[in-house]
Amino acid sequence: MTTLEDFYFGNINPREYEQSRDTIKKLSEITRLLDELRTMLTIEQQKEKLEQMENCQLSLIALSEKDAFIEGFKLGARMATEIFADTQQRG
Repeated sequence: MTTLEDFYFGNINPREYEQSRDTIKKLSEITRLLDELRTMLTIEQQKEKLEQMENCQLSLIALSEKDAFIEGFKLGARMATEIFADTQQRG
């Protein structure tokens, strides 16, 4: 099976990747700080605003990941095109 076939049939998931130790450490720190902040908030409206902010942040991260994937794919395609064109010119 080719890579494109694997991708088409769902055998390759571009969103699956191993997170670095630094990323995991930073996520743990953010979680800890958010938990601390939640305990400091006393009014329900404050807690709701924090939750709204978290949801917006998660949406922004998802959009950024999508944009980075698309731009990376485009760059890879341009590089492959240049390699193919160079091979054709030499051959």
